Amino acid sequence: MPDERTFDVGGHVDGRGTRMTGKAALVTGAGSTGDFLGTGAATALLLAAQGATVGVLDISAERAERTRTRVEAGGGRAIALTADITDEVAAGAAVDEFAARAGRLDAVVNNAGITGEGDVMGTSRAGWDRVFALNVTAAMQVARAAYPHLVRGGGGSVVNISSIAALRGFGSGAYGPSKGALQSLTTDLAYSWGPDHIRVNCLVPGHLHTPIGDHGGAEGRRMRSAANLLGLEGTAWDLAWAVLFLVCVESRWITGTVLPVDAGTTTATVLGMLPRMSATQGKDTDDQQ
Repeated sequence: MPDERTFDVGGHVDGRGTRMTGKAALVTGAGSTGDFLGTGAATALLLAAQGATVGVLDISAERAERTRTRVEAGGGRAIALTADITDEVAAGAAVDEFAARAGRLDAVVNNAGITGEGDVMGTSRAGWDRVFALNVTAAMQVARAAYPHLVRGGGGSVVNISSIAALRGFGSGAYGPSKGALQSLTTDLAYSWGPDHIRVNCLVPGHLHTPIGDHGGAEGRRMRSAANLLGLEGTAWDLAWAVLFLVCVESRWITGTVLPVDAGTTTATVLGMLPRMSATQGKDTDDQQ
């Protein structure tokens, strides 16, 4: 086993623990291409560090294998799975395979998602359908395939990953509406599956510094930090820790919740944030002189 003090997971604090010992969790879109992790890979690493057997599901076998290798290098257990989860049969087969190999299924994290072609006027019908197929329909298909396995285990947790683009205007075309639909799916599944002791919740990440949100260079990173109430840059680990809470027993009485993980970005008005952002801009300018 690697030294706990050097275990490379968790972000801001040590991620090793026992909160998921004996559990199995499937994470979609969990592949990685390098050390700059997205939310799916970070979530897979953290859940594994907490004792879970993690299903690393990605459309790319190479990306899935990279995350699996990283999990196992840290002493965790992961199973790499490859599937196009927009295909209902493929999605179901991947879920069934993981449950069979892990021996159970306790949690599903619907993290896979794509952005679109631009605003509504710049979005083709095919582009619109492609975004909804992965961001909403695939999540439904994975959750539905997981349902009998979760029931067999006496219940479990489904966590859907939305976006603040569903709550505020971004000109994101199909992306924001698809993430809004995912939030609605969350509440409906929570209602339907509650009697089976299956909890369904949704996390709404803000402007995280992740591969999908990495644009604008250093200035983009500064603006994303200045746009939230804490003035701190969020990373994939911030979302991963929230996922861990929602799949653990600590949240046993929480379901149907849509929880922003955005450092308060969606709680403030634009006019309210302008003075802070201007002050930050001025400070950055002064620091460079």
